Amino acid sequence: MNVSAGERCEIVAVALQKGGVGKTTTTINLGANLATMGFRVLVIDMDQQAHSTKGLGVELGADDASMYEVLHPDRAMRVPLAKVIRPSQFGIDVAPGHLALKELERTGLGSGGQLRLARQLDDIDDYDFVLMDCPPALGELTTAALAAADYVLAVLKAGPDEVDGLVELGNAILDVQETLNPAVEIRYVLLTDFDGNPKASKDVRKQLRADWGEWDAGGAYLGEIPHTVRVVEAKGKRVPVHVHAPTSTAAVAYREVAERIAARRQAA
Repeated sequence: MNVSAGERCEIVAVALQKGGVGKTTTTINLGANLATMGFRVLVIDMDQQAHSTKGLGVELGADDASMYEVLHPDRAMRVPLAKVIRPSQFGIDVAPGHLALKELERTGLGSGGQLRLARQLDDIDDYDFVLMDCPPALGELTTAALAAADYVLAVLKAGPDEVDGLVELGNAILDVQETLNPAVEIRYVLLTDFDGNPKASKDVRKQLRADWGEWDAGGAYLGEIPHTVRVVEAKGKRVPVHVHAPTSTAAVAYREVAERIAARRQAA
């Protein structure tokens, strides 16, 4: 697919305030598929666990800067976003996460800090998509990502707690709309690790389709990523699933998700 010259970068917060729902897996695999399609992609790892960074094969040395320095409230400590971006072997650039982000989540980003990332991204124009892998909490770092985002890709598993988390995320976005970023919204919803056998899973899928609208009818529900051991294997090898198992159900599904998002972008 050819990238249209002059199209505006889409800044996407991949979010849900719960761990283990597939945010990092989705960030990596969506980004890798978009890159394969010819789009220029930057992944910003906002999580102290730095799983997107590691999952894309990026290793930091002791003196390497990360998103910790980009977001730091002390101007003397701060480093521009452009200075921390690293290439990966999968055609994706990475602004790496770091364990030190835990400190910023605890102490805060300082005056104007929740808009610091948004201002930094104003100076970055080399990408078609920026995917921000958000931490599993509605704290300072997720708020900063929502303040910078054009929209949110909400990622969840088929459980009642995750559906409740989607409601809580929506409420947090309303707060951000009022104070920091009036345009941000949940544009896409994706169900991951989906096993269609339990009735509860089917019920969650039915609810999401009803609440967010079928894709073919212009809705926000992107579909499901099937449960498969190939995803876990790919994580262990620190590669996208389509590199490890290109014909697996998850690889095919993530490719379709990327194609759908790209098609919506070009139709806008």
